[in-house]
Amino acid sequence: MNKTVLSRFKIQFFIIVFVLTCFQVNSQVSKKATNGNRTKYNFNPNWKFVRENPGNALDANFNDKAWSTVSAPHTFNDVDTFDDFCLGGHNGEKNQWRGTVWYRKHFKLPASDANKKVFIEFEGVRQIADVYVNGTHVGMNQTGFIPFGYDISKYLKFGSQDNVIAVKVNNDRKSDNFRDNSPLVWNHEHWHPTHGGIYRNVFLHTMDPLHVTLPLYDNLKTVGTYVYAENVTEKNADVTVSAEVQNEYAKDKEVTFEVKIIDAEGKIVATTTALNKIKSGDKFTFTTTTNVSNPKRWYTRNPYMYKVITVIKEGEKVLDSYETPLGIRSFDFNKDTGFWNNGEYAKLHGWGQKPTNEWAGLGAALPDWLRDFTCKLMDEAGGNFIRWGHCAGSPAEIRMGDKYGFVTLMPGVAGESQDDGETWDIRIAAFRDMIVYYRNHPSIFIWEGGNWAETAPHYEQILDIINTYDPKGKRLMGNRRADVKNDSEKYISVEIGTEGWQREFANVPIVESEYIRDEAPRRIWDKESPDDNFWNNPNLNKNTYKSSSEDFAVSEVDQWWNKMGKKPYHSGGANWIFSDGTHGGRSQTEVTRASGEVDGVRLPKEAFYVLKSMWRPEAQVHLIGHWNYTPETKKNMFVVSNCTSVKLYVNGKLLATNDKPENGYLFKFPNVAWEAGEIVVEGYLDNKLQVSQTKKTVGEAVAIKLTPITGPKGWRADGSDIALVDFEVVDKDGNRCPLDAARVDFTISGPGIWRGGYNSGKEKSTNNLYLDTEAGINRISVRSLLKPGKVTITASRKGLKPATIFINSIPVNIKDGLTLELPKYLKTNQNKQLARVV
Repeated sequence: MNKTVLSRFKIQFFIIVFVLTCFQVNSQVSKKATNGNRTKYNFNPNWKFVRENPGNALDANFNDKAWSTVSAPHTFNDVDTFDDFCLGGHNGEKNQWRGTVWYRKHFKLPASDANKKVFIEFEGVRQIADVYVNGTHVGMNQTGFIPFGYDISKYLKFGSQDNVIAVKVNNDRKSDNFRDNSPLVWNHEHWHPTHGGIYRNVFLHTMDPLHVTLPLYDNLKTVGTYVYAENVTEKNADVTVSAEVQNEYAKDKEVTFEVKIIDAEGKIVATTTALNKIKSGDKFTFTTTTNVSNPKRWYTRNPYMYKVITVIKEGEKVLDSYETPLGIRSFDFNKDTGFWNNGEYAKLHGWGQKPTNEWAGLGAALPDWLRDFTCKLMDEAGGNFIRWGHCAGSPAEIRMGDKYGFVTLMPGVAGESQDDGETWDIRIAAFRDMIVYYRNHPSIFIWEGGNWAETAPHYEQILDIINTYDPKGKRLMGNRRADVKNDSEKYISVEIGTEGWQREFANVPIVESEYIRDEAPRRIWDKESPDDNFWNNPNLNKNTYKSSSEDFAVSEVDQWWNKMGKKPYHSGGANWIFSDGTHGGRSQTEVTRASGEVDGVRLPKEAFYVLKSMWRPEAQVHLIGHWNYTPETKKNMFVVSNCTSVKLYVNGKLLATNDKPENGYLFKFPNVAWEAGEIVVEGYLDNKLQVSQTKKTVGEAVAIKLTPITGPKGWRADGSDIALVDFEVVDKDGNRCPLDAARVDFTISGPGIWRGGYNSGKEKSTNNLYLDTEAGINRISVRSLLKPGKVTITASRKGLKPATIFINSIPVNIKDGLTLELPKYLKTNQNKQLARVV
């Protein structure tokens, strides 16, 4: 390198370092200034746990050293789920431990927090949670799915003194019969697996005595911020920001309220301020409106997000800062033409999903990035709609709806009944709390009043809550199974359909809540492929559905097209459901309700790719099945495509062209004779090739392949993070063997807890250091400990080359029971292709 170039390089390097240093310093100063006195601690790590009910466990001085150490999200039912055959008849998994357990957490707060307000927030505890702080009972919550919290300031010690929060948790239900399960009718495996524990995140908030309140209405009676956009056009949007501010100083305070609207690139696009004196002990709601020019609007196809920063100042001193999501959008559900988003037509297609979102080996306790993992798969398959059934989704999943553009139908808590008395009182309070907590999320378009028709007085209560806490959201309200006989049409603004039935209400738009209930396991390709005695299983006749993966995939096309796809007035809606789980199954040959497009560890079925081929906007083509049949095989081959014609080739020879799809998307090629080699399908629009897919005959199995999957910042040693490992059986060229279905044995060493996976057609397959592949692949999970280090996993089978991987867990900075490292999510472009095509 010559001297001139070297000198120029040094100058450029210095400038880059200087700019980065200034940026880092300014970012740190800005962050410190903007946050004021508010800190949000991750309260998940390092709880003590016992599956017993000792009488004095609430006492601060109780000796819990012999208890297990766990971290939230945690469920004690991860070890007894996905392990029993379904009972059929829409019954969920009954053989699970239920009862009372205790959690205790020791922590210290710095002396500098002694004059602050301190709140604890639980995102969800199943089912009844009694919370104690240093021996004092601060409250009880029994919704199971709605975030709740408490002001615990006056119960705490600061500095070197130890604090203990104890939580008594009970997940029992009243009756085996879900119809007799009052008052908590939704706490039943018929609807939601009763996975008990602190199964969602816990946070500790410290803030100035003068602060923006938290949106945790139950107990606190506070509502936080309310942000909404009106008069939305391509050129302008009026954004109103309201913030409830509480003054808990002993004297009145005159403060400035500042609002900054920041775009996704970090640029401030609008600001506004207001002044007011807040009396000691009072709450005051600041409300300001500002204009955003040329707003980037939130579309299902391009969900652009802003953030709103509200800052409270006394003079130049920042007392508090609070962040609220903002998506600027307009919409219309039209009874004749369906759904319109910012003036653009969009057919809604997606899923109903249980808010438990349970995984084999993990139950309902998942790190946020794993919830994101499921949502990312929904996005990849072309989903733009989600209905949480029949209780509210988690905060992480609603944020993912904002991120991926899922039009969301959001309930409070419900089973499937018209409720009165204590049950209704709990439900309507939970509905209020849910709206207060989630009303700023642009992905929520419909509030679901319940999973059954209500009486007129109940409808009036529902609407009163919406009008009180979300008066400007313009969201619709509906109930599934709303009854024309009780004048539901006077109250609902959208019909929530069931199983694709014809509309019952002529004067309101319709959206579907659960249009296909077919079940099929991922492991059974079709009737021409080897199986695990599935077709001869003596219990098969007891199944409501007797389908292969191919049957299920073909049915997906029929039911989507005829129930919604071809109807211009129909807004679209939810396929029921996305992932196999242990609720309400109808197949006694399976350990799950196998109606998902992915299985219980999120491996995709053929149905996943079928929906992707119908719903993605890009040209798609998918050949259902594999290409490893026996020489005498002749079978119908099915191709799903959003193109207008499809060509099919075997070993380079064009066998047929089909330009007459059934049900809009299904191209059938009858009696295709198998021969070793490859089969190719091509999709055409206007006689121009748009897309193709090739499937090959895979050779003999020679090796096992392991692929680790971790969160965006690696595998965190926080006691609850999960590492996934896919194990496949492959041929000499590394191709997955699609018919492989045999046992693989594992060994594991290092600081991790083996959680394994499951086999969908076998009882007691969980909690073992072995599993069968299914269609050549399966997936296991390992939970981290609080101790970081290297975990070694080896997979083997006689006759195959074994595989070994090493996964390092990353230290998490936990001090005195607290950490500032908040739960992580997948980056938008991370793991873009999570589901790998066979």
